[in-house]
Amino acid sequence: MLIHPALPGKPGRFQQFVRALPCGNAIRGVLAACLQTWAAAGWAQPGADARLPVLQLNAPDGQIALAEHSQFWIDTGGKALLEQVEAWQYDLPFAMRPTGHTAMLGGQVMWIRFNATQPDLSQRWALELSSAGVDRASLHYRDATGNWVEQAAGDRIPVTQWPRPDRFPVFDLDSEQAQPVTYFIRIEQARRPFSAPLFIYNQPALLAQRMQEQFLLGAYFGLALLMALLASANAVAFRDRRFAAYAVYITALAAAQAGLLGIGGQYLWPDSPVWNDLSAFLLPVAAACSGIWFARVVTRPRQFSAALDWLSLKLVAVLALAAVLDTLMPTHAGFIGITALITAALALICVMVFIAWRSGEPTMRWIALGFVPVALAAPFPILRNLGLIPISFLTQYGLTLGVALQTPLLFYGLLRRTAQRREARARAAALAQTEPLTGLSNQHTFEARLHEALLRSNRYKHRCALLMIDLSNHGWFAKEHGRQIADYALVLTSSCLRKLARDIDIAARVGDSEFALLIEGPVTAAQAVAAATQLVAHALQPSDLLPVGSHLKLHVAIAMVPDAQCGAHPDAALHLAYMLKSLREMPANTRKSIKTVNF
Repeated sequence: MLIHPALPGKPGRFQQFVRALPCGNAIRGVLAACLQTWAAAGWAQPGADARLPVLQLNAPDGQIALAEHSQFWIDTGGKALLEQVEAWQYDLPFAMRPTGHTAMLGGQVMWIRFNATQPDLSQRWALELSSAGVDRASLHYRDATGNWVEQAAGDRIPVTQWPRPDRFPVFDLDSEQAQPVTYFIRIEQARRPFSAPLFIYNQPALLAQRMQEQFLLGAYFGLALLMALLASANAVAFRDRRFAAYAVYITALAAAQAGLLGIGGQYLWPDSPVWNDLSAFLLPVAAACSGIWFARVVTRPRQFSAALDWLSLKLVAVLALAAVLDTLMPTHAGFIGITALITAALALICVMVFIAWRSGEPTMRWIALGFVPVALAAPFPILRNLGLIPISFLTQYGLTLGVALQTPLLFYGLLRRTAQRREARARAAALAQTEPLTGLSNQHTFEARLHEALLRSNRYKHRCALLMIDLSNHGWFAKEHGRQIADYALVLTSSCLRKLARDIDIAARVGDSEFALLIEGPVTAAQAVAAATQLVAHALQPSDLLPVGSHLKLHVAIAMVPDAQCGAHPDAALHLAYMLKSLREMPANTRKSIKTVNF
């Protein structure tokens, strides 16, 4: 009895026909062998199956989806040959392939067939498996002379040897026959579920599709490269390990996207099928490990929970070990385990960022906001890898869009944090030179500047103006309205001094309610008096910080320096003490607010 080559033990159409012949077993055996050889060699190729429609390759938009127009059959043994599938295609349990069909193949082989005819032979049409990461895919059909035409692509074949080097497997359809042609597609997918949609494009539509994809993907990878370079520069310039961790994280994410989207195989490693196959498994692990490290550096989980910090370190180690074991002994269970560990890494990152955000640090809200798009988009490719949902736009490009949104948000958050740290350091450094309440220079800094001005005055034979100012009603503010209002009065006085001082001048607080202003020379006595008059006038203006009906009352003593009474050698401390004495000699209730000392 003739046995079906792909379905052992199940008689086919030929077997039933031969078995019904009124002849001996020997004659039946000879007839069966002849019929099998005839079918396998294609001498009597059957026409298009009536159950499978014939596609007309004449779509106005140049795109045809094969869902609901093609049939599939899974060869559980994976041993069926092309000639056998063609010979027994009407006996094999081919079923219509619906939209979103997903199959976990493992060691099995999926066969897909469809019929198509091309009314206009001047156009070229191509079949696309719209997914990267297919282990091996091949297209087979008979040409006009009856010979088989085979095209193969996939991760196990160098991209340079594909019929069309691309990020997806793309095969050319027959463009020489006007009659219907039956096409067979053979799919091998070891560890991941196969759910790639199949589309037929004409040449202009495929070119337009690729141009749009390359533009969007180029924008993402360009942004990732720019952010990584800027982060590396900031890490070196500011010695900030947060920017270093960010640069590694963004680079690892971009590399993982390149491997998952087929960009790496197309442009970066087109001649390395081994790495092209491994990159889709190893690069996401590297991205998850770098993400944990970045979140750990930014959030500092040890300050909240030592157990959380310990868990983050252990998870990185377990992920790395699992990746090594899976590379040495690749199994479907190992792939599922790594997918589960990546999911746990994403959850741990979200927990660390959430706890740090709840701590109240201002810049953490930008870091937390940056992880939101990735947290929302990451479940789609994870569910696809587990075979729970089919390939779609979100499973293929959702994570890329999430990372594209995350990249500038994280960079801005790190910049804000760095700026705050630099401002804090600048304020700490400025405390050695400034007075905390008013922000003016302190007495030590003022004396140093006065000493330099006196030296220049002696060298260039010109004089400077030294103004000593006293907020004479400071005690009244403190007694009548409290210390806070008295401090407001001091701050307003310092503001008046800043408005009056030029860039080369310096103002300082030299006492409880006493200030000094050095007007760099050359300057005349008239200019010094005019400056003092302007200062007193500004102080008389009302302010919302002071009680209604009150204003600042200033006493000003003016001297042209260097002063001969302070000695032949310039002595800043002596000049300052001499002027403070002159200021304090002014009566508290005097109507004359300006006193000239040496002119």
